[in-house]
Amino acid sequence: MQAMRSITKQSWRFIIIGFVIVLQATLPRAVYGQNSEFDQEMAAAKEAVERNESSDAIAHFGKANELRQGECSECYVWLARIEMAAQQNDQALAHTEQALATATSAIERSRAQLYDGVVLARQNNLLLAEAAFRAAATSDPACLECSFNLGFVLLKESKDAEGVQVLKRVVSQFAGTPREREIQRFIDDPSWVRKDFAPEFSATLHSGEKISLDALKGKVVVLDFWGTWCAACRVSLPLLKSMAASVNPEKVIVISIDEDDTKEQWEQFVDRNRMNWSQVYDGDHSMRRAFAVDGFPRYFVLSKDGIILAQFKGWNQDSDAVIKAAIGQGLAR
Repeated sequence: MQAMRSITKQSWRFIIIGFVIVLQATLPRAVYGQNSEFDQEMAAAKEAVERNESSDAIAHFGKANELRQGECSECYVWLARIEMAAQQNDQALAHTEQALATATSAIERSRAQLYDGVVLARQNNLLLAEAAFRAAATSDPACLECSFNLGFVLLKESKDAEGVQVLKRVVSQFAGTPREREIQRFIDDPSWVRKDFAPEFSATLHSGEKISLDALKGKVVVLDFWGTWCAACRVSLPLLKSMAASVNPEKVIVISIDEDDTKEQWEQFVDRNRMNWSQVYDGDHSMRRAFAVDGFPRYFVLSKDGIILAQFKGWNQDSDAVIKAAIGQGLAR
């Protein structure tokens, strides 16, 4: 069982939101023979990614790359993504550079440069990240994530005037989405970016009630990302149930977000185990993307004004006490 660890480093969720899942649809695809061995390896690799089976995914992407004589830019980008999820940023950077070196189109160059910026930002090298995002946006002016991340990193660098300008150019493209509200918040108050605020999100509870970051303002929020397939998640269930029952619902809310189950599996498990606190079925992975969840169980404790006080991954005998301490910190603010 993976030991819980507190993550205090500022998370680069702004980039994760866009590329972990969304860019699966936008990564460039070269034209190869239908049902070729290469196509089969790529399909198997992406299916392994969806199943969170990184070793299998790496093996299949490696094989696909061999079939292209080591010249598969898309393969290198996917390998970088897997390594970023594992916090292997040096390896990821090497693969984004290989992706750029083997890119054969403007779109492939843009994706390689985008991910290059992501890794550099994670390493807190904001100036080089800015340069990478500028290059990505130049290579593919239609890449919204490239421009969004450029605007965000400019605000991180306190280059507010230019950052706001860049974000204003893309905000309308996210109309009606949580991202639109987040960008507008950055435009209205650029200092927001320089604090560890939770990303904008919205979801529907099992009860049918709609929730969002704004709607939860004034309460300490515990987010529990889990799945019925996750052994550590099941171990945590009795203590989470006790915690949810013991907190003052006027001041604290515990929300469990299911990932990678069918809706029927989720509903049956929730009902059978009498999980009567707030439950969300994240069928489209929107909350998982927003919070850049890369392992399970994963916990976030948010302050009453939406600041991420703590992040935890895994579950052990101390986890209950650690989460309760973070709740206490939030209540005391």
